[in-house]
Amino acid sequence: MERLARVTDAASACALALLLGVVAGSVAARALYDATAGAMNLLVPGAIELSGLSLTLMVFAALPGAALRGLARVDIVLERLPVPARRQLERLWFVVLALAAGLLAWLLLARARLELAAGHVSQDLGWSLWPFTAFAALAATLLMLAALWRALGGQQAAGRPR
Repeated sequence: MERLARVTDAASACALALLLGVVAGSVAARALYDATAGAMNLLVPGAIELSGLSLTLMVFAALPGAALRGLARVDIVLERLPVPARRQLERLWFVVLALAAGLLAWLLLARARLELAAGHVSQDLGWSLWPFTAFAALAATLLMLAALWRALGGQQAAGRPR
């Protein structure tokens, strides 16, 4: 699971770099466009689409690793419980997360199949949308597996009771 999480973390980092590049390039191009009263138009067509697609990739790719390392939570109630009860509640949480992630993966895969069959493309760039949706489905499947791994007593987040 850790190796898969490293791969998806790397994909998330690449998507973040793309997002930063698109945003920085768009800001610089807009500033140049405004400074020259439109004489120099270096605006990137589809920059908003690129930002949205890279954000989608970044978020979904980060989820499996986050599930393995520990998701954000508030421990006000859990800290007052005995360790065995905390452990059982945490396992229950990961079972619920696995079920939700499995449902999400199934819905995303169905959407990707529909996008492929219907030939859905992005508005400005004309890119097929199904690969992005299929990647999100894959990442949701990996999130489900990571949550199941944690529910079954796999690797625990640092500082959390085992």
